Amino acid sequence: MKKVIFSFIGLGIAIACKSTKTTTSTAVQTQNATATSAVSNQLAEDNGPYLIKVGKRRISPAEFKYVYNKNNSNNDSAYTLKNINEYLDLYTNFRLKVSEAESLGYDTVTSFKKELEGYKKQLAQPYLKEKGVTERLINEAYERMKEDVNASHILLKLAEDAEPKDTLEVYKKISELRDRALKGEDFAKLAEQYSQDPSAKENKGSLGYFTSLQMVYPFEDAAYKTKVGDISKPVRTKFGYHILKVNAKRPSQGTVTVAHIWARFTEEQEAADSVEA
Repeated sequence: MKKVIFSFIGLGIAIACKSTKTTTSTAVQTQNATATSAVSNQLAEDNGPYLIKVGKRRISPAEFKYVYNKNNSNNDSAYTLKNINEYLDLYTNFRLKVSEAESLGYDTVTSFKKELEGYKKQLAQPYLKEKGVTERLINEAYERMKEDVNASHILLKLAEDAEPKDTLEVYKKISELRDRALKGEDFAKLAEQYSQDPSAKENKGSLGYFTSLQMVYPFEDAAYKTKVGDISKPVRTKFGYHILKVNAKRPSQGTVTVAHIWARFTEEQEAADSVEA
Protein backbone atom coordinates (compact mmCIF):
# COMPACT_ATOMS: atom_id res chain seq x y z
CA MET A 1 0.00 0.00 0.00
CA LYS A 2 2.82 2.40 0.88
CA LYS A 3 4.57 1.80 -2.45
CA VAL A 4 1.36 2.45 -4.36
CA ILE A 5 0.76 5.77 -2.62
CA PHE A 6 4.30 7.01 -3.02
CA SER A 7 4.39 5.94 -6.67
CA PHE A 8 1.25 8.02 -7.10
CA ILE A 9 3.05 10.97 -5.56
CA GLY A 10 6.02 10.53 -7.87
CA LEU A 11 3.84 10.38 -11.01
CA GLY A 12 1.07 12.77 -9.98
CA ILE A 13 2.96 15.51 -8.20
CA ALA A 14 0.60 18.20 -9.46
CA ILE A 15 -2.14 16.58 -7.35
CA ALA A 16 -0.11 15.57 -4.29
CA CYS A 17 1.69 18.87 -4.02
CA LYS A 18 -1.16 21.34 -4.19
CA SER A 19 0.74 23.72 -1.90
CA THR A 20 4.21 23.23 -3.43
CA LYS A 21 6.28 26.38 -3.51
CA THR A 22 9.28 27.67 -5.49
CA THR A 23 10.87 30.12 -3.15
CA THR A 24 12.40 33.50 -3.14
CA SER A 25 11.37 36.04 -0.51
CA THR A 26 8.59 37.35 -2.82
CA ALA A 27 7.51 33.96 -4.23
CA VAL A 28 6.41 32.90 -0.73
CA GLN A 29 3.51 35.41 -0.89
CA THR A 30 2.46 34.80 -4.52
CA GLN A 31 2.82 31.02 -4.71
CA ASN A 32 -0.86 30.06 -4.29
CA ALA A 33 -1.85 31.70 -7.58
CA THR A 34 0.90 30.02 -9.62
CA ALA A 35 1.31 26.64 -7.88
CA THR A 36 -0.02 24.51 -10.74
CA SER A 37 2.07 26.11 -13.47
CA ALA A 38 5.15 26.11 -11.23
CA VAL A 39 4.90 22.38 -10.66
CA SER A 40 4.46 21.74 -14.38
CA ASN A 41 7.54 23.83 -15.17
CA GLN A 42 9.55 22.03 -12.54
CA LEU A 43 8.74 18.65 -14.03
CA ALA A 44 9.82 19.84 -17.45
CA GLU A 45 13.31 20.72 -16.22
CA ASP A 46 16.24 18.33 -16.37
CA ASN A 47 17.49 16.08 -13.54
CA GLY A 48 14.16 14.26 -13.34
CA PRO A 49 10.95 14.92 -11.39
CA TYR A 50 10.88 16.30 -7.87
CA LEU A 51 8.23 17.31 -5.38
CA ILE A 52 9.31 20.79 -4.36
CA LYS A 53 12.07 23.23 -5.27
CA VAL A 54 13.23 25.54 -2.51
CA GLY A 55 15.71 28.03 -3.88
CA LYS A 56 18.28 25.87 -5.66
CA ARG A 57 17.44 22.82 -3.59
CA ARG A 58 15.20 20.16 -5.08
CA ILE A 59 13.36 17.73 -2.85
CA SER A 60 12.82 14.43 -4.65
CA PRO A 61 9.94 12.03 -4.02
CA ALA A 62 12.49 9.59 -2.59
CA GLU A 63 13.78 12.15 -0.07
CA PHE A 64 10.28 13.07 1.06
CA LYS A 65 9.35 9.39 1.26
CA TYR A 66 12.33 8.77 3.55
CA VAL A 67 11.34 11.58 5.93
CA TYR A 68 7.69 10.54 5.93
CA ASN A 69 8.41 6.86 6.54
CA LYS A 70 10.84 7.73 9.32
CA ASN A 71 8.13 9.57 11.23
CA ASN A 72 5.20 7.31 10.31
CA SER A 73 6.71 3.83 9.96
CA ASN A 74 4.51 2.35 12.71
CA ASN A 75 1.31 4.13 11.81
CA ASP A 76 -0.40 2.45 8.85
CA SER A 77 -3.39 4.79 9.10
CA ALA A 78 -1.09 7.65 8.07
CA TYR A 79 -0.65 6.26 4.57
CA THR A 80 -3.53 8.05 2.91
CA LEU A 81 -3.31 10.78 0.29
CA LYS A 82 -4.97 13.27 2.65
CA ASN A 83 -2.45 12.70 5.45
CA ILE A 84 0.50 12.70 3.07
CA ASN A 85 -0.64 16.02 1.57
CA GLU A 86 -0.97 17.55 5.03
CA TYR A 87 2.49 16.36 5.99
CA LEU A 88 3.88 17.64 2.67
CA ASP A 89 2.42 21.09 3.41
CA LEU A 90 4.14 21.11 6.77
CA TYR A 91 7.44 19.87 5.34
CA THR A 92 7.29 22.45 2.50
CA ASN A 93 6.72 25.30 4.95
CA PHE A 94 9.59 24.05 7.04
CA ARG A 95 11.94 24.06 4.04
CA LEU A 96 10.71 27.49 2.89
CA LYS A 97 11.32 28.99 6.32
CA VAL A 98 14.84 27.61 6.46
CA SER A 99 15.72 28.76 2.93
CA GLU A 100 14.31 32.27 3.36
CA ALA A 101 15.96 32.70 6.75
CA GLU A 102 19.33 31.63 5.40
CA SER A 103 19.08 34.00 2.44
CA LEU A 104 18.23 36.94 4.74
CA GLY A 105 20.63 35.96 7.48
CA TYR A 106 17.81 35.23 9.93
CA ASP A 107 19.05 31.76 10.80
CA THR A 108 21.02 33.27 13.69
CA VAL A 109 18.09 35.25 15.14
CA THR A 110 16.61 33.87 18.38
CA SER A 111 12.95 34.31 17.34
CA PHE A 112 13.53 32.37 14.15
CA LYS A 113 15.34 29.60 16.00
CA LYS A 114 12.32 29.19 18.27
CA GLU A 115 9.95 29.00 15.29
CA LEU A 116 12.24 26.50 13.58
CA GLU A 117 12.21 24.32 16.67
CA GLY A 118 8.42 24.39 16.55
CA TYR A 119 8.43 23.02 13.02
CA LYS A 120 10.92 20.33 14.01
CA LYS A 121 8.68 19.24 16.87
CA GLN A 122 5.65 19.01 14.57
CA LEU A 123 7.59 16.95 12.03
CA ALA A 124 8.91 14.64 14.74
CA GLN A 125 5.61 14.26 16.60
CA PRO A 126 4.67 10.82 15.19
CA TYR A 127 8.09 9.48 16.15
CA LEU A 128 7.86 10.97 19.63
CA LYS A 129 4.44 9.43 20.14
CA GLU A 130 5.80 6.03 19.20
CA LYS A 131 8.70 6.52 21.59
CA GLY A 132 6.22 7.37 24.34
CA VAL A 133 4.27 4.18 23.65
CA THR A 134 7.47 2.15 23.86
CA GLU A 135 8.40 3.67 27.21
CA ARG A 136 4.90 2.98 28.55
CA LEU A 137 5.13 -0.68 27.51
CA ILE A 138 8.55 -1.03 29.12
CA ASN A 139 7.24 0.37 32.40
CA GLU A 140 4.16 -1.83 32.16
CA ALA A 141 6.24 -4.97 31.62
CA TYR A 142 8.49 -4.05 34.56
CA GLU A 143 5.51 -3.68 36.90
CA ARG A 144 3.85 -6.86 35.67
CA MET A 145 7.01 -8.91 36.18
CA LYS A 146 6.53 -8.34 39.90
CA GLU A 147 3.52 -10.68 39.75
CA ASP A 148 2.84 -14.19 38.43
CA VAL A 149 -0.53 -15.20 36.99
CA ASN A 150 -2.00 -18.70 36.96
CA ALA A 151 -4.57 -19.08 34.19
CA SER A 152 -6.40 -21.59 32.02
CA HIS A 153 -7.63 -20.91 28.51
CA ILE A 154 -9.75 -22.20 25.66
CA LEU A 155 -8.51 -21.55 22.13
CA LEU A 156 -10.46 -21.64 18.89
CA LYS A 157 -8.00 -21.29 16.03
CA LEU A 158 -8.40 -18.60 13.38
CA ALA A 159 -5.99 -17.42 10.69
CA GLU A 160 -4.77 -13.84 11.00
CA ASP A 161 -6.08 -13.04 7.52
CA ALA A 162 -9.39 -14.85 7.94
CA GLU A 163 -12.46 -13.60 6.10
CA PRO A 164 -14.89 -11.48 8.14
CA LYS A 165 -17.60 -14.17 8.01
CA ASP A 166 -15.15 -16.79 9.37
CA THR A 167 -13.98 -14.40 12.06
CA LEU A 168 -17.56 -13.74 13.14
CA GLU A 169 -18.34 -17.47 13.24
CA VAL A 170 -15.39 -18.24 15.52
CA TYR A 171 -16.16 -15.23 17.70
CA LYS A 172 -19.73 -16.46 18.21
CA LYS A 173 -18.50 -19.93 19.17
CA ILE A 174 -15.97 -18.66 21.71
CA SER A 175 -18.63 -16.31 23.15
CA GLU A 176 -21.02 -19.24 23.56
CA LEU A 177 -18.34 -21.18 25.45
CA ARG A 178 -17.77 -18.18 27.71
CA ASP A 179 -21.49 -17.91 28.44
CA ARG A 180 -21.59 -21.60 29.37
CA ALA A 181 -18.65 -21.17 31.73
CA LEU A 182 -20.21 -18.09 33.31
CA LYS A 183 -23.39 -20.08 33.91
CA GLY A 184 -21.46 -22.62 35.93
CA GLU A 185 -20.10 -25.28 33.57
CA ASP A 186 -16.65 -26.54 34.51
CA PHE A 187 -14.02 -24.53 32.62
CA ALA A 188 -11.53 -27.40 32.58
CA LYS A 189 -14.05 -29.77 31.00
CA LEU A 190 -15.01 -27.20 28.38
CA ALA A 191 -11.32 -26.71 27.57
CA GLU A 192 -10.72 -30.44 27.31
CA GLN A 193 -13.69 -30.88 24.99
CA TYR A 194 -13.57 -27.76 22.80
CA SER A 195 -10.16 -26.10 22.97
CA GLN A 196 -8.04 -26.43 19.84
CA ASP A 197 -4.82 -25.99 21.79
CA PRO A 198 -3.15 -29.42 21.27
CA SER A 199 -2.13 -29.59 24.94
CA ALA A 200 -5.69 -29.08 26.22
CA LYS A 201 -6.47 -32.81 26.12
CA GLU A 202 -3.76 -33.34 28.72
CA ASN A 203 -3.74 -30.18 30.82
CA LYS A 204 -7.44 -29.22 30.38
CA GLY A 205 -6.43 -25.72 29.38
CA SER A 206 -4.21 -25.03 32.40
CA LEU A 207 -1.14 -22.92 31.63
CA GLY A 208 0.22 -22.80 35.16
CA TYR A 209 1.99 -19.68 36.36
CA PHE A 210 3.51 -17.18 33.94
CA THR A 211 4.62 -13.58 34.01
CA SER A 212 5.08 -10.66 31.62
CA LEU A 213 6.75 -11.25 28.23
CA GLN A 214 6.05 -14.99 28.30
CA MET A 215 2.77 -14.83 26.35
CA VAL A 216 1.70 -12.89 23.27
CA TYR A 217 0.77 -9.38 24.39
CA PRO A 218 -3.06 -9.44 23.93
CA PHE A 219 -3.24 -12.65 25.99
CA GLU A 220 -0.89 -11.30 28.66
CA ASP A 221 -2.86 -8.05 28.84
CA ALA A 222 -6.14 -9.90 29.39
CA ALA A 223 -4.58 -12.15 32.03
CA TYR A 224 -3.29 -9.24 34.10
CA LYS A 225 -6.49 -7.23 33.75
CA THR A 226 -8.83 -10.10 34.67
CA LYS A 227 -9.54 -10.63 38.36
CA VAL A 228 -8.91 -13.96 40.08
CA GLY A 229 -11.86 -16.27 39.50
CA ASP A 230 -13.19 -14.27 36.54
CA ILE A 231 -13.33 -15.26 32.89
CA SER A 232 -12.10 -12.78 30.29
CA LYS A 233 -14.00 -11.60 27.28
CA PRO A 234 -12.86 -13.15 23.97
CA VAL A 235 -9.27 -12.18 23.16
CA ARG A 236 -7.92 -12.19 19.60
CA THR A 237 -4.27 -13.16 19.06
CA LYS A 238 -2.31 -14.44 16.06
CA PHE A 239 -3.46 -17.95 17.02
CA GLY A 240 -7.18 -17.25 17.10
CA TYR A 241 -9.75 -16.40 19.77
CA HIS A 242 -9.19 -17.23 23.44
CA ILE A 243 -11.12 -16.98 26.63
CA LEU A 244 -9.11 -17.34 29.81
CA LYS A 245 -9.89 -17.94 33.43
CA VAL A 246 -7.54 -16.50 36.03
CA ASN A 247 -7.06 -19.09 38.76
CA ALA A 248 -4.62 -17.24 41.02
CA LYS A 249 -2.05 -14.47 41.27
CA ARG A 250 1.04 -14.26 43.46
CA PRO A 251 4.13 -12.11 43.95
CA SER A 252 6.82 -13.08 41.47
CA GLN A 253 8.89 -16.05 42.58
CA GLY A 254 11.80 -14.94 40.42
CA THR A 255 14.02 -17.35 38.53
CA VAL A 256 16.85 -19.58 39.60
CA THR A 257 19.87 -20.50 37.50
CA VAL A 258 21.57 -23.78 38.40
CA ALA A 259 24.55 -25.83 37.26
CA HIS A 260 25.59 -29.38 38.06
CA ILE A 261 28.32 -31.94 37.56
CA TRP A 262 27.25 -35.40 36.45
CA ALA A 263 29.41 -38.51 36.62
CA ARG A 264 28.04 -41.64 34.99
CA PHE A 265 28.70 -45.03 36.57
CA THR A 266 28.27 -48.46 35.05
CA GLU A 267 26.23 -51.11 36.83
CA GLU A 268 29.47 -52.92 37.76
CA GLN A 269 30.89 -49.78 39.40
CA GLU A 270 27.66 -49.17 41.32
CA ALA A 271 27.68 -52.81 42.53
CA ALA A 272 31.30 -52.52 43.62
CA ASP A 273 30.60 -49.31 45.53
CA SER A 274 27.65 -51.02 47.21
CA VAL A 275 29.81 -53.98 48.37
CA GLU A 276 32.53 -51.67 49.72
CA ALA A 277 29.93 -49.67 51.63
